[in-house]
Amino acid sequence: MKQIICRKFNLKIPLLLVLGFYFGCACPVDADDEAVFQIIGPVITAEPSSPSRWTLKQLEARVVSREISSRYFDKALGYEGSKFRVISMAALVRLFDPEGVSDAVLLDCFDDYQGILSIADIERYDIQVATRIEIRSEFKKPDWLNPLLVIVPDRKKAPFQERYLTANIRQLKFTRLREYYEPLRKVVGTASPVGFSSFKDNCLFCHSLMGIGGNKGARLLENYDFSRMKWKNKFRKDFFAFHHKDNADKQNVEQFVSDTQLQAITEFLSLVQGFTSNQENN
Repeated sequence: MKQIICRKFNLKIPLLLVLGFYFGCACPVDADDEAVFQIIGPVITAEPSSPSRWTLKQLEARVVSREISSRYFDKALGYEGSKFRVISMAALVRLFDPEGVSDAVLLDCFDDYQGILSIADIERYDIQVATRIEIRSEFKKPDWLNPLLVIVPDRKKAPFQERYLTANIRQLKFTRLREYYEPLRKVVGTASPVGFSSFKDNCLFCHSLMGIGGNKGARLLENYDFSRMKWKNKFRKDFFAFHHKDNADKQNVEQFVSDTQLQAITEFLSLVQGFTSNQENN
């Protein structure tokens, strides 16, 4: 089966020079090893760390790259035979946070998607970051599927979650999980409801809450009244109408979220909405 590698580049990003690879559909385009992206190191003092700018050429001089496949990726996207050039995310952690100050890496993306990976999971599942993507020409590539891309290698069995498919990354920022999730923890208290866990593992990347998460998707608390059953039912109906396996943008979140989890997510959103309403009224 003939394969095609399609790559284009767009470096005209306001205020920042960041790495971004965009795919064409006609012929291969050589990678620009001089393209630049941002890495923000760990916060060691109260002052935020300054971003460092790295070219792909510079990074690959420090971290060895290799070619791999990923059945995890192919299963999620409905592809076959995809190939990737990757560098180890654990190696990046050792390079940029040698003292182990952080316990997570925040992934900000060009399309306002925001992923986050714990360093424990990065090491446990040997998470890679793809600098090149090669997919077979018979498969359609959605607009968001661009490097940098999180990849689970074949020999590892990471949980099947949206978080392990973060793509189009423009910036890596070292952070702490407790601080990142603190606004939501104030809502759920000491409990750990299934809805909170399912939402942060699959939904928060697109739908921000309490000032954290991505802004690629709609603001759910502004679009649904989760205190009313008919709106809860509408939310579930809208979820399945958009996040199904035949979605044109490959946004098949349905495969990661069971009916039970979606019900729990709905109740969690009801809890958050009630909390924010009380805060506004006081």
